[in-house]
Amino acid sequence: MSHEVAIEALREPAPGLAPMTFPVYRQLLGLAPTTRHPEQGDEQPVQPVALVARAAGEVVGLALAELPLAPGEPPELLSLFVLPEWRGRGIATALVEALEGAVAGAGFRELTTVYTAGRPSIDAVEGVLRRRGWSRPEARTVSVRFSPAAFLATGLFEPHRIAALGARLEIFPWRQLTEREREEIHASHQRSPWITPALAPWRFEKAGFDEVSSVGARYRGEVVGWVINHRVEQDYVRFTCSFMRKDISRRGRIVPLYEAALRALAAEGCRRSSFVTPVCYPNMIRFIERWIAPIAEFVGETRGSRKDLAP
Repeated sequence: MSHEVAIEALREPAPGLAPMTFPVYRQLLGLAPTTRHPEQGDEQPVQPVALVARAAGEVVGLALAELPLAPGEPPELLSLFVLPEWRGRGIATALVEALEGAVAGAGFRELTTVYTAGRPSIDAVEGVLRRRGWSRPEARTVSVRFSPAAFLATGLFEPHRIAALGARLEIFPWRQLTEREREEIHASHQRSPWITPALAPWRFEKAGFDEVSSVGARYRGEVVGWVINHRVEQDYVRFTCSFMRKDISRRGRIVPLYEAALRALAAEGCRRSSFVTPVCYPNMIRFIERWIAPIAEFVGETRGSRKDLAP
């Protein structure tokens, strides 16, 4: 690394760093304690940690991480960025090394990271992790990004298919869910569990949801399914949570909910949407491979890696 570059931990927010990390993490640049991923149903409290690389007083690189403030998940490296003209000088490696030291100094024995493969910079990121002795990356999820209009144009949403799959389903905007219905979803699940815990709707509502494209389904007067989405940017919406009650979900009866959500997004001019699906859901992976991957702008997987830290 050039002797002109110094690595330091941020003690207070610094202007101009937002372009150096992903939109979903920019709130952490305030450095105030917050929750991990409330939009994904994860409300564990965390402390943001930011290390910067400076050259001639200017920030040329950023490593952003979070430390848990309660027992649970380990600390996580969230993003790593170096300005293009400063790459190839060991700055990213120095940032990761300094972050490892800061996390170990805070009393933690492990540091993890999850990132999306398929981008041009990923080989360089994995090279940094390899040089620093991190574990071999393992696949966690499959990620696709696509245009709502392009997805709607596929054969999946042919009118006769939607009519058959949507028979006797009443699809409604999720913002119209009544408090009585919300209470009944809770109560019925308590009486006889029927919702996959990771897909319970209340996990994804506390941080808000996209009111344009989030939808639910009623069957014989009961709420039986939902597609709850979140706005990443003005013209970019993530499909966050999709669920249909097991006795109704066969043969793809959630597809009409996807169609309703996509049509709402296309009507407002939304240009990008995404799905992220854990590899532990093989049926959804096959769905993505058959229907979305052929028209997707981006197909990749998230990978996870970790490192044991010296005490």
